[in-house]
Amino acid sequence: MKLKDIKDVLTFAAFRPEPDDGSAPWMKRFPNRRTLLLNVGKNKTSWRSLGRGGRLLEAGSQKGDFKEIAAGMAPDWKKLTDDGWCGVSLNSRYVISLEANLPRKEGVEDIMRTNPRAALGSKFERNKRYALTSNPEHATSIVLSCDEEVIKKIEAALSEGGLRAGRICCGAYTMLRRAIEHANSSDAPAGALPVNILYVICCEGAVCILTQNGDVWSELRSRADFYEEDVSPVLEMIAPAGRSESSSPTEVVFVGDQAGSEMPGKLAAQFPNAKITDLTAPDHLWRLLADLN
Repeated sequence: MKLKDIKDVLTFAAFRPEPDDGSAPWMKRFPNRRTLLLNVGKNKTSWRSLGRGGRLLEAGSQKGDFKEIAAGMAPDWKKLTDDGWCGVSLNSRYVISLEANLPRKEGVEDIMRTNPRAALGSKFERNKRYALTSNPEHATSIVLSCDEEVIKKIEAALSEGGLRAGRICCGAYTMLRRAIEHANSSDAPAGALPVNILYVICCEGAVCILTQNGDVWSELRSRADFYEEDVSPVLEMIAPAGRSESSSPTEVVFVGDQAGSEMPGKLAAQFPNAKITDLTAPDHLWRLLADLN
């Protein structure tokens, strides 16, 4: 045994996950290390540095193509980290869809990442990466897909600047999953589950809308690069949900990338008879990427 191995055991470092272990929480992968969080859109990239102990520090954003932004910002980004590790949220060129009758065997969500053909069957497409969330009460699943080429380009752009992608995910998809978990929590009192729930997810111009009737996910619409400062397109997108009494939501669950959005107030005006639940916390997207929530 080498001296380093003895030291690692004495400090418990030997029992920590490796930095490239994507299954482990971010803060356990990089204890007391500085890392960088990125949100990559089609024409805009935003970032936030994560200090030791999980403190969110420097922030910035820049418009343009990610490859060009990364080439120019890499020296500054690298200074914000200890080892060049980055957590990336993909905010463009992905698809979130609602699928029916996919395989529901145990561990299918993990199979989706390693062998998506086995999980998707005839719906599988080559050169794509997938994630899956299945409804435990109904034969529907939410599927995230994105081009493998996009992920490889992000990894290459970071690598050219001496940086490494420790995780690449989709912020809107992650926010939707958390919203579903909250609204369907087993801690809720008996009979407290609303009949109709409308989930509205807004993540730096991307939007995802899911309708839940009882335990059934009935409709999902998702668009990346859909809006900028003006949220009118989002309100128009969800307008059909209130056109009839049977489809009008009894609760609207909203999640945004940052606290202080005008959306909860506008949703309350659009659905005056619905309960408005805003799950957005300060630095919400960044905290999700760093597993701080």
